[in-house]
Amino acid sequence: MKYQLAKTSRLGNRVVNEDRIGVVEHNNTVLLILADGMGGYRGGQIASKAMVNRMLRQFKRSKLPTADPVAFLKDLIVDAHIAVLRAGSEQYPPIEPRTTCVVCLIQEGNAWWAHVGDSRLYLFRGGKPFVRTVDHSKIEELHRKGKISKEEMDKHPQRHLVTRCVGYQKHPPIPTISDKIPLEKYDMLLLCSDGLWGPLTKENIADTLTQNPLAEAVERIAYQAEFRSYPEADNISVITLRWISNEIDKTEETPKEDVQDELTQTITALDSAMGKFNPW
Repeated sequence: MKYQLAKTSRLGNRVVNEDRIGVVEHNNTVLLILADGMGGYRGGQIASKAMVNRMLRQFKRSKLPTADPVAFLKDLIVDAHIAVLRAGSEQYPPIEPRTTCVVCLIQEGNAWWAHVGDSRLYLFRGGKPFVRTVDHSKIEELHRKGKISKEEMDKHPQRHLVTRCVGYQKHPPIPTISDKIPLEKYDMLLLCSDGLWGPLTKENIADTLTQNPLAEAVERIAYQAEFRSYPEADNISVITLRWISNEIDKTEETPKEDVQDELTQTITALDSAMGKFNPW
C-alpha cells in the first residue's frame, strides 16, 4: 500500500505530556493509535502508555489482514483496558489511571476506526471535512438532546467532561466503531487529542492540510492550536495519513513501527520550557 504519514506531539503549557501515539504496519495492514491520558486523575501518562504499548503488541501478534475488523478493534480496546487496570494496580499505592483513545485500522484499501472519549478522528476528502467521530462527552449528549446549540458547545463549561474512558471501571468501555470506509486517492485520516480540536475548527485544519506538504501541515496545525490556547495549551498530538493507493510497492521503505517514546517526550518538554516555538 502507498501512503504518506506525519505526526507530532507537543507538551503545550503542561508539566507532563500525557498523550501517546503509535503507528505500526504489518502484513500490508496499518494501525494508527492515539491515547490522551486524563490529567484530572493520577497517572494519565501511565494509562496512555499502557494502552498504546498493549495495542501495538497485540497487533503484531495477530493474523493480518483480519477477517473481522470490527471485532478486532473491540478486542484491542478490551485488552488495552485490562492492561491499563493492571498498570494502575502495580503502582504503590494503587491508582486508577484513565485515558481516552482513537484507533484506526487500514487494510485492503479500507479503513475502520474506533474511539472512546473525546479523542477524535477526522476524514478529509477532496480537501474538505467529510466525517468525524462524535465525542463521548457531556456536551455532545446535551447537543444531541437539543438542550444546547452548536455554537454553545464551544464555550460550554463542561466541554471536556467525557462520559467514557479506558481504565477505571472493571468492565471495559463500549467503543463507537465506524462502518467500513473505502478510501479514495488523497483521502486524509487525522487522529488527534482535544488539545488540537479544541482551539481549531475542522475548516482550519482542512485548509492547512491542503495548502502545505503533509509533514509541514501537521506541525503548523499543532503550533496554531498551541498558540491560540496560550497560556492554557493542553498536550497536542496528531497523526495524519494521506492515502495514495492499495498497490504493493516492494521497493518502498515504510517504517514498520513508530512510537513516541519517553525520550522524545522529554526533549519536547525541554524545548517547550525553553520557549523554542517554530514560527515557520
